[in-house]
Amino acid sequence: MNKIVPKGILVFSSGVFLASCANTASLTKISSHTAQINPTLASPAPVQQSATIQASNIQTPIITVDWQKIEATADQLYEDEPLTTDIFFLLSESESTAGSAADFYAKEFNVSIEEAQRRLILQGISAPLIEAVALELGEAIAGIYYDNNNPNEYSVNFITLKTVQAEPLKYVYQFKHKDYQYYSFPIYIKPSSDATQPQILALQEKASPEIFRRYPDTQLIGYSPASNTINVSIYTKTPDEAERKRIEAELTELVGHPVKVEFISGRITTM
Repeated sequence: MNKIVPKGILVFSSGVFLASCANTASLTKISSHTAQINPTLASPAPVQQSATIQASNIQTPIITVDWQKIEATADQLYEDEPLTTDIFFLLSESESTAGSAADFYAKEFNVSIEEAQRRLILQGISAPLIEAVALELGEAIAGIYYDNNNPNEYSVNFITLKTVQAEPLKYVYQFKHKDYQYYSFPIYIKPSSDATQPQILALQEKASPEIFRRYPDTQLIGYSPASNTINVSIYTKTPDEAERKRIEAELTELVGHPVKVEFISGRITTM
């Protein structure tokens, strides 16, 4: 029998957290100077419940993003707790050897060692910047993730409620610390969600038992901020595209939030 073993999260010696098997790494907790990457959330064991689940109808005000305020807040956060050079030296040329964090990233995302080092450094120093944006957006955030998939630009992305207004939608933050003054980080605001992340995760948690009841071969359920969908992986020996689309529509109606269904050929097991 084929088995799929989820890789989960790799914690590098430099303190950088990187999703090992995804092109986007989601951020769900923000704390000073540490950007923590979160794996896909597994769902609880199946129990019966009613079929239809509706999202709560919460009125949210329009939020106009003030990029200058975000930059000032980020500058203050970095001033209050200055960056160290630990990450810079840990990811210097000596860390480009086989098996290093930079070597793994370069191979996983098809970039050069130098670009991998640059991206890992940006991950390591970006938490105060992400915190500054999060303070501006408040509860309007649906998800935050690093986009590892674009070979031409590395960025941090905020999926927000549709009530968020940002002009422009992209802003580039320039780091001021003398050791990082040549680093900048593009930030994207993507106002595309009808629900906040806590609301989406609550819908996922509430619907998961019913999903497992209807489809006992479900292997994994988790929220993807990059696609703003709840992703459901179902084991099957005979994948059928029409059936996948039918289940996808059924579960989207059940959950009350867009669902993406994937058929997989092996059962997921943990090590």
